[in-house]
Amino acid sequence: CYWIYWEVGKELERSGSPDPLYARWIGTYAAQEFGDVVRAVIDATDRVAGRLSPAERAAMTRHFVATSRYEWMFWEMGHRREAWPV
Repeated sequence: CYWIYWEVGKELERSGSPDPLYARWIGTYAAQEFGDVVRAVIDATDRVAGRLSPAERAAMTRHFVATSRYEWMFWEMGHRREAWPV
């Protein structure tokens, strides 16, 4: 989640936003400080992965791919402006 939000923030920052609230949201996730936190989480995850067995690393990879897919689906839903019956 951290990593994806950082990548999205950096991408959205390129085009900016005239809406001050949205621009602030973009700035939060594109900020160097947020990127530093993301890098620290990635580094910690890599350190943990380095101590795992091959089977545990494979499970970790499967979970990473699955959660990344869910994040993509979340962003795609917004992009397509899907409406959910509530």
